[in-house]
Amino acid sequence: MGREPAFRIVRWELKVLYIVVAWIVGYALIDLLDALGAPGVALEIVNTIVNLAAFALAVRIFRGRGEPIDPPRAWWRMTAWPTLSRRLGILCSVLAAMTVLGAILGALGVTALPSGVTLGLGVGTALQFGLLAFLYLNSAVHMARLGIAKPERLRPTIRLS
Repeated sequence: MGREPAFRIVRWELKVLYIVVAWIVGYALIDLLDALGAPGVALEIVNTIVNLAAFALAVRIFRGRGEPIDPPRAWWRMTAWPTLSRRLGILCSVLAAMTVLGAILGALGVTALPSGVTLGLGVGTALQFGLLAFLYLNSAVHMARLGIAKPERLRPTIRLS
């Protein structure tokens, strides 16, 4: 008896669906805990754990075009190609910086924090983005060092003759 094939998501539409469902599940869980009277710090901790768990699972099951499907990814590999890892790392870095700036300005009273947003939530969100930035940029560096690069053509040339 052979090993069961690994569950992988390759199509971008299904990746978007995964992200939307993970976000809805996380939001519903936090809303439920809030309705049950959980303290704010517990909501922030659960939110962080749910978000990071959803990312960790996505990194393990998402596959890029041309990337081997069955073998598990190396622990440090976040995406199929270094360019995407680098771009997502930069995006997460910018989001972390913006979140920190917003939290600082809100704490100083320069700007009002949006309704329901606390300084703790801002710090938690900044830490999440900071961790993801580090992981994505680390992935890009590892792949570049190993010479992993996206092939120029992932689709075969179609000939009509």
